[in-house]
Amino acid sequence: MSYDNSMSESSGDPMASKPSVSSSQIPDLLKIGSIPTNVQMDVDTDVLDPVVHSQSFVRFVLQNKGILHSHSKIQFAFEQTTQDVWTPMNVGIAGLIQRATLRVGNQTICEIDDFADFTTYRSQFMSGESMRERLQYQTGQCMAKKFAYNNEGEDWTSASPPVETVVAGGQYGGGGSLDLARGITNDLGRNGLLVLGGNGYFGEVENSRMPPYMSLYNDTAPASGSTDIVNVANTFQWSLSDFFPFLKTNQLPLYMMKEQISLEFVLTPAASGGRAWVNTGVAATQTYNLITTDTKMFADYQYYPQEMMVAYANANRSMQFSYVDYRLSKLSVPIATAGQQIRNIGGAGRIISKVVWGFQNNTPTDATSPLIKWNATAMDRTAAISDNPPTAPSIAPDGGTKAYLNQEVSQNLKLNGEFLYPINVNNTARCFHNVVQAEGLTPYSSRQEYANEGNSLVRDRGIQGHLIFDMFAGTAFHQAARLNKGERINSRGIELYYNVTLPRDTSHVPVTDAYTLRVFLETIKFASLRDGFVQTMLA
Repeated sequence: MSYDNSMSESSGDPMASKPSVSSSQIPDLLKIGSIPTNVQMDVDTDVLDPVVHSQSFVRFVLQNKGILHSHSKIQFAFEQTTQDVWTPMNVGIAGLIQRATLRVGNQTICEIDDFADFTTYRSQFMSGESMRERLQYQTGQCMAKKFAYNNEGEDWTSASPPVETVVAGGQYGGGGSLDLARGITNDLGRNGLLVLGGNGYFGEVENSRMPPYMSLYNDTAPASGSTDIVNVANTFQWSLSDFFPFLKTNQLPLYMMKEQISLEFVLTPAASGGRAWVNTGVAATQTYNLITTDTKMFADYQYYPQEMMVAYANANRSMQFSYVDYRLSKLSVPIATAGQQIRNIGGAGRIISKVVWGFQNNTPTDATSPLIKWNATAMDRTAAISDNPPTAPSIAPDGGTKAYLNQEVSQNLKLNGEFLYPINVNNTARCFHNVVQAEGLTPYSSRQEYANEGNSLVRDRGIQGHLIFDMFAGTAFHQAARLNKGERINSRGIELYYNVTLPRDTSHVPVTDAYTLRVFLETIKFASLRDGFVQTMLA
């Protein structure tokens, strides 16, 4: 087989010379998106079983063949339960993963701890279309939003079955025009009957229920003449490149490697909350175990013409890859000592390009909460809501009673003897701006979701008995900062200065006594491949 763009001819009779591939004309087979469209490529898919599988640990081993496609998938499915349960709305099946590791031989290419917590941050940058049309089916994430119109569609009474009614003037219908929205609500892509609630607003029946394809326990109608419920385990998948940043920009040349390539996953506990949530009022006593026979890896191996792959390997006996990896610094923050603090978050001797952090409320491991414990808690705010003002909490940080107060946040980073910001960041709008600057993307989160300010979330709509206002307000308050100087951090490391008054959660028992501060450091790393063997190093 010959290729016009990769052939060279020797002097004399061209038929007397054997076709060869010029090294200067070999495409970079490992860079995503750099292959010419006229190059032939074959894909071979293997369905791999884990070599080790328990309810706390999974390991896959790849074959040394072809080039691993970065969007190969890991699949998980849960054992049947006695009740409807769903993956956490913001992280999906990622709530299963505590640590993900990519190894070649004895070298660790990528490793990230508390992967589910990191996903709470990354999920904010997924568009509503991606959530609604793809991710809720694939990963179990369903944080898409839409406007909650007063007059969308037709009007129905709360009778059973609902009865269509006519509303004069059309405040909640009548004309069917979509011109008056009270706020935003969840969007599962399901449009059903609008039922008039006791507060005078309409709720979308179908959009208020989790779809059956997102349940870990999928009960279908019994067959004719049978009373047995048919239980089907829904499966969920996650892309390798979302676990390992190395695969975002590079693909693994497995055929050039002489060592074993393994993927390891440490799982969250099956019975301590984090994997799934249940209906309101349902006892959360279930243990959510994986179906070991359904844990699979769908490995896609890419193949180019043999002479091209051989020429590429011969021309690249020594290769170097640059990429980012994440290191976790995790600190306990008791409410009694939250106040003004200086915490060393590591990074000494490394080039750190970005820092991401947030305070997680330790108490809401409540398995009836759609977010369970995956959150970044914002401060309490006093935004006035005329139709239904919030009730003042009964317990104050000092143990007494109080009215709602504006609890503030003040933060800064110190590295190499200098503060990152000349003035401490204490404005929530500036906090949001810093996240946008750090990522180059705008989070798909409202002001109320991010900073617990304003009144953008509707108060009368929800999912499975949970009001969206209560579920999402003040749960996405991540901070981020880009360190763009390219400097190596000195031996003192990075220090996080903060002064926060963390809210106590009086909706749970016991009352929250502590938070966890998680800081993810984006570290620049290099990996070299020489004669089939891999070495990793810091930048």
